[in-house]
Amino acid sequence: METRNDSNINTESILKLIKLPDLLSICNALFGFSAILFVLASVTERAIENALVLILIAAVVDGLDGMVARNIEHSPLGKYLDSLADMVSFGVAPAIAVYVLLRNYLHVYDYAYVTLALCGAYVISGMLRLARFDAKPFFQKVYFEGFPITGSAIFLASFMLVFIELQLPFYPYSFLLIASMGILCFLMTSRIRYRNIKDKRIVIPVGIVFFMLFFFYKFFSLPFVYPAAVIFALTAFYLCSPFARVRAPALR
Repeated sequence: METRNDSNINTESILKLIKLPDLLSICNALFGFSAILFVLASVTERAIENALVLILIAAVVDGLDGMVARNIEHSPLGKYLDSLADMVSFGVAPAIAVYVLLRNYLHVYDYAYVTLALCGAYVISGMLRLARFDAKPFFQKVYFEGFPITGSAIFLASFMLVFIELQLPFYPYSFLLIASMGILCFLMTSRIRYRNIKDKRIVIPVGIVFFMLFFFYKFFSLPFVYPAAVIFALTAFYLCSPFARVRAPALR
């Protein structure tokens, strides 16, 4: 039997089905696509920085589209558009940025095959993470299994931004970046439970602060290292939060 939503999809023009959160998902995908173009078109420090900032902007937009869908309006296309956009912006774009940064900018050739394999594994892990999330019933999404692909992209983008801004030694950094990708692949496909933090009380203030920082970074050429470090620290804390929650009862 055909559901009401399925009937709408079959009979309505696709343009009539698109709602505000879907437009935000499309913007999310465009930011991710733009990030890919930046790192492929010109392998310079500035181009890579711009690409990483676009990934972070896509993450803010991703939080906004979910908030709008829950509180204002949504469409039958929403869930699918959101996952497709996330795959571009938080799966493919960060993997390409890591590979290009290590291979073309830092000229790390010693373990190029390992880098390539882990970048591919990251894309596959992100794809599996999104598919499992979409397959879960809505009531099970207060907590969800596996580290979110959005969080993984934020972690990698902010980590790379801090390195580029501070000009850290690239050999220890490259090893840490590759190791981080391996850990994120494991966490995204694991059954470790993370709390869903896409709440308007969090998303709106974070979005406003981030866009203000981006404005000053872009138009006044201010260093982005401090906001990138804060974003990295908060994401790392969220990444470790399930382990702190498990250990807390043992300390009582």
